[in-house]
Amino acid sequence: MKDKIICLIFCLAMISFFGGCGRPPLPSRVILITLDTHRADYLSFVNPEKVSTPNLDALARQGIYFDRAYSLIPITLPSHASIFFSEPPYLLKNYNNGQELRPKRNRPSLVNYFKKNKYRTAAFVSLGVLASRFGLNEGFEFYEDSFPADRWYLHAEEVNERVFPWLETYQKEPFFLWIHYSDPHDPYAPPASPNDLKVYHNDKLILETCLNKYRTYNLPLTLKPGRNLIRLEVNNFADPNPDHFLARLDRLKVLKASDGEEIRADLIRGWYIRREDSIFFFKSGSLIEIQNGPKPQEVIFHFRGKLLLPVEAIRQQYRREIEYMDWEIGRLINRLKELNLYHRTLFVLAGDHGEGLGEYLNTFGDPHIGHIHYLYDVYMKVPLIICYPEGLKGGKRITTPVTLMDIAPTILTLMNWEKLPQQQGRNLLKVKSQKEISIFMETYRPESIRDRFALLEFPWHLILTPEDNRLEIYNLATDPEEKNNLAEIIDHQNSLSLLKAKLEEFARKALKEKIEIAIDKKTEEMLRSLGYLR
Repeated sequence: MKDKIICLIFCLAMISFFGGCGRPPLPSRVILITLDTHRADYLSFVNPEKVSTPNLDALARQGIYFDRAYSLIPITLPSHASIFFSEPPYLLKNYNNGQELRPKRNRPSLVNYFKKNKYRTAAFVSLGVLASRFGLNEGFEFYEDSFPADRWYLHAEEVNERVFPWLETYQKEPFFLWIHYSDPHDPYAPPASPNDLKVYHNDKLILETCLNKYRTYNLPLTLKPGRNLIRLEVNNFADPNPDHFLARLDRLKVLKASDGEEIRADLIRGWYIRREDSIFFFKSGSLIEIQNGPKPQEVIFHFRGKLLLPVEAIRQQYRREIEYMDWEIGRLINRLKELNLYHRTLFVLAGDHGEGLGEYLNTFGDPHIGHIHYLYDVYMKVPLIICYPEGLKGGKRITTPVTLMDIAPTILTLMNWEKLPQQQGRNLLKVKSQKEISIFMETYRPESIRDRFALLEFPWHLILTPEDNRLEIYNLATDPEEKNNLAEIIDHQNSLSLLKAKLEEFARKALKEKIEIAIDKKTEEMLRSLGYLR
């Protein structure tokens, strides 16, 4: 009798997800879509006032949406590693972009299971920090990670144009496909962004481009004998005042074309240099003077930068990027339907981390735009959708806290395969409603300005910066924007003292076992070009 009651309870639990007591039909295909730098609150399914994302909304409504999904680290490579290996960064010994994830026999990737079971496996990534040489290619028979010469990122349309032919080739075979879109990542400049910079050499227009796309430019110039002038004219859509500094460069050199030697170039009008991080701020009409000898000389004008935008304009650009990405996801879904691939396909969509959009101040006292350095909710909370209409009952919103480590165990369960031997995550289809868990978060030097650690046990969010001996405590139930640090009340609440002890123990262990990070010069250059290092 007891066994019958247990079986009945199990079947009723499965009905809520599967619509019946049996196991759902196995997916013929699995498509994992990671949405780089996508905040949880920039989904119109969640917050229609901020953004319009009809295609992501449709998947969320047809599937299961997790309202409190968290990344473990606000850095792209280790965050993705936690998805594929179901382990936190401190156990993976993978802390920063540019650090190779070394393979281990007793720590297989999720993708190996698909390869072992004769599924085609392919990955299409859109950021250089996910290039195959860093280790996420384990198990993939095809890994597309090539980039244009002037940038280390791709727009979603460019990713799709690589994905679609692959789908046509392997449409009759089972497959695991990972698609990585990164449009919400800085630089915030969708493909349709207008040109905002004109470059003149001796009053002749030599380049008209969109500076805000953050490309690296190497303009060939022929210097005439004597005085030469380079003039930069800026059109900043958010600031028409010509007396303001309207843009910035983090690369600015004039090089000999013959041997790459830097030559003298004087900034004679409209410039301000922030020497702490070698940033060149400039106004429209700014001038660079080069004095040349008696013979013409071939040189390269090397530069890279972006517009100076107020926070509200950056938020608008971020929204435009997400809406553009959503449109391209719609194109992907339509192509899958045209190829008769939509049915019997399991979709998992997840952000890898969030993004700060001016909610907090950086070390210069300016509104912080970006990620990496901080562990507040806006940097760590991400969208997470599982959609499999043939096997999972959709239309659900789960409020139980979950993490990106839970993705691999869930996929393996739906495929009816054994679990990863090292997995730390849980099956998302069996998380108990309202059960609170401890979620540890981390971020590390050298990309982060400080090593930081956090513990989330709702409603409490504790953040520890050991180097500064700084503890922050926020109550997410009453202070979701995390503006009121309650660290001073810890002495009056024993439960908070216990949480503090748990966080300190975690931080000590992670720092004690941390392995030093070494990156080569090519990788360092790529990280600088993406704004990760200065």
